[in-house]
Amino acid sequence: MKITGTMINYYFVCRRELWFFSRGIQCETESDLVRMGKHIHETSYEKEQKEIDIDGTIVLDWFDAKKQLVHEVKKSDKMEEAHQWQILYYLWFLKQKGLMVAATENEEGIKGELNYPTLRTKKSVILTKEKELQLTDRILPDIENIAQQETIPSTVEWKVCRTCSYCELCHG
Repeated sequence: MKITGTMINYYFVCRRELWFFSRGIQCETESDLVRMGKHIHETSYEKEQKEIDIDGTIVLDWFDAKKQLVHEVKKSDKMEEAHQWQILYYLWFLKQKGLMVAATENEEGIKGELNYPTLRTKKSVILTKEKELQLTDRILPDIENIAQQETIPSTVEWKVCRTCSYCELCHG
């Protein structure tokens, strides 16, 4: 099964959203919030080569080869845990491709950075051995399990549900 960065993100935001997405049900194109996020992505860091597709599985927002940084651009830090795991997955994926990925802040190799241009902040992300084990032993198998379930995961009420592009499918 091909697991994408979006699936990693949805795993931490909403298992139901992940289940819909894994079946090709995508409501994001209709969402004003998603369109706003895409606008921020497109108009921020304009000099960078963006949308670097690797094997049709992950899409890096941009990569700074000089600093060896994978960048992920987000509108808000409200879902920061999901954002961090998405970029950790990208680092792990690159490591599987044979690239040297840093396991500590001071180590040589590729690192990650979350960029929140509207907040004017950035956060460093490192793929430690502990995070890698969480990813391979728990998160990736859980995602595969959710995607292969015949029945949809139960509805959960979060504040974010009101603005979710899948809201009508869950609460309609």
